[in-house]
Amino acid sequence: METQAIEAGLPSLSAQERRRYPRTLSQVDAVVRTRNGCGRYLVSNLSVCGALITQGPPLALDTIAEIDLHIPEHPQIRVMARVAREGVLDDGERYMGLEFLHSSDETEDMIQAALLDEIERSQTHGIIPQLD
Repeated sequence: METQAIEAGLPSLSAQERRRYPRTLSQVDAVVRTRNGCGRYLVSNLSVCGALITQGPPLALDTIAEIDLHIPEHPQIRVMARVAREGVLDDGERYMGLEFLHSSDETEDMIQAALLDEIERSQTHGIIPQLD
């Protein structure tokens, strides 16, 4: 999935900077609340430090929001975030890049656990082996 930045003021990130943390490309639902209201989004790229969201109302850069992540087989994760990027995907769909503002290690740990579960499932094609 290629993206195009539309905010000229933000420096480009190198591939190494973007991939500093494990991430998943699985589709995760999120509810995003700001001072201006609430919207449902699709998280198409999730890491411990942030997320890429699409399919919801546009959010302005630097907007602070409360995010509820709904990850299958995990409890809901609520984390604060800042809209750090915006752009357009190759297919023309608008995206927003969120930077998580963790207030404790707990939310970071919960996201990390969900990511590791997803990585394990993808490597075993969804089959978790039974150990005797």
